[in-house]
Amino acid sequence: MKQRTVLCFTLAIIFSLHIVSVHNIQPATGCYGPRITADISATEVNVNESVTITGEICPAEPNVTVRVTFTRPDYTWIDQYVLADPETGQFTVIQSLDMVGYWNIFPIHGHICDRLYANVTDPADPLAPLPTAELPPYKPNVSLVTVAAIAVSIGAAAVTTGRKNKTRNISSLRLFVQIGFVFLIFFGMFIDHRIIPVPAEQIAPHESLVVTDVFGVSMPDGFPVPLFGCYYPCGKTVTCALWEIQVYIYPFWDTGRGWGVDYVSSGIMRLAVVFGAIILLSVLLGKFFCGWICPFGLYMDLISRLRKALRIEHRNFSDRFNERFHQLGYVILALLIILSVIFGSQAIAGTQLVPGTEKGGFVYNYFSAPFCQVCPMKPLCVLLQTSVGLLRPEWLVEATTGEFYQLGFYLTSLNLFVLGVVTVAAFFYRRAWCRLCPLGALVALFNRFPPFKRFSGIRLDKVEEKCTKCGVCKRVCPTQVTEVYEKKGGDVTTSNCLLCTRCVEMCPYEDALRVKVAGKTVFKSRNWLE
Repeated sequence: MKQRTVLCFTLAIIFSLHIVSVHNIQPATGCYGPRITADISATEVNVNESVTITGEICPAEPNVTVRVTFTRPDYTWIDQYVLADPETGQFTVIQSLDMVGYWNIFPIHGHICDRLYANVTDPADPLAPLPTAELPPYKPNVSLVTVAAIAVSIGAAAVTTGRKNKTRNISSLRLFVQIGFVFLIFFGMFIDHRIIPVPAEQIAPHESLVVTDVFGVSMPDGFPVPLFGCYYPCGKTVTCALWEIQVYIYPFWDTGRGWGVDYVSSGIMRLAVVFGAIILLSVLLGKFFCGWICPFGLYMDLISRLRKALRIEHRNFSDRFNERFHQLGYVILALLIILSVIFGSQAIAGTQLVPGTEKGGFVYNYFSAPFCQVCPMKPLCVLLQTSVGLLRPEWLVEATTGEFYQLGFYLTSLNLFVLGVVTVAAFFYRRAWCRLCPLGALVALFNRFPPFKRFSGIRLDKVEEKCTKCGVCKRVCPTQVTEVYEKKGGDVTTSNCLLCTRCVEMCPYEDALRVKVAGKTVFKSRNWLE
């Protein structure tokens, strides 16, 4: 197993270097589609001082007007309109900031925009209270509350029905838990952000991040978790660890402005928090996150339930192919980290290995957070949120910085293609994506391999004397784990096990399989044949 993991990482390194060496990346001076980029002369200024906004639109065209909106701390705003240079697309705006507090500044070109900020203080009265925005009280998003009520009702009905069927008892409980966690992970969706006046309503300011400071390290993107708590949709309370690992290497290794946030802690400190949190959570709960909490895991399970409702049999990979398929997750994990390091080499080591990684360059526009450009969770989230009115449809394509078939910020044809392939695969092969998920591979590294394995908080135990080798555990496993069947006894949890406990639920022998949390049995197999 160790040799295979090392081989996977080696292959990923070779593949990454091959991409860098043979791919003809366009020069940084090119125009890569409709976009606007801007900078501000200072982010810390005194009240009534002026700031200068310089920027560029692409492509440059005659008679193009750029709108620059200066949003005060009380949500009133100042609009300035300026003609961009017809040949270079460049523009400049000077504005005096007349109110103490945090200003959001939006250079807007059509329906795409950049986002800047300035923190304004009054040296004559540094302790003066900050102005407060006079906003209407928050109100719930009625459409989403309705969806949530229906979903929770379905989960509750599944739990009630499952109690009557001994072979669906745990699965029904798991469905209820999965549905509940979707709304906990995206709790901010319940707040109707459209109550906030223009121009602030052009963004989605209704995040409900539960932790933004960890031991003094600023984490403005939220607390990292080992599940697909996607960064891109609205309302998240936590954030996918893979997204943070990527962007804290490239493009936000340095302190300074990120995508609408201000990083005051260095990239290495933020990465330390991310890996520290993932190691701790992986040791404590392992792939319980995958089997019981991850929203995309719920999507996989719902597809399987649809297949069963249509009375279509699932298919299985061969054992050899399935084992290799699982290893692909480590390759993807290594690849995304290696690519991020290569792209972020300018900030990390002072040397640009790949042209176009500077702000506005080809790589910056298209390959920031490379895995997210193909992750099937991103389009699924934004499409679902658009369907209940949480995201405007134009947002999905407005920031793609290019043609729809190219990589981008919210939604592109590549995203939809990957989601489509994963969906079809999951219909015929249970939990198809989960078998190669790089986030699951990251959890496995810190849960099922030495020295972390000995400290695992959740284990699947087998009593050898009570096992008759009936093979039920092997047949019902959604990821085709065979170790539960093959191992004689003791801890039979493996790196590929999602801890969904379906094997425990279906095992017909009393107390042959047990799920232990901190050494205490919480689930065990029962003789459901009698």
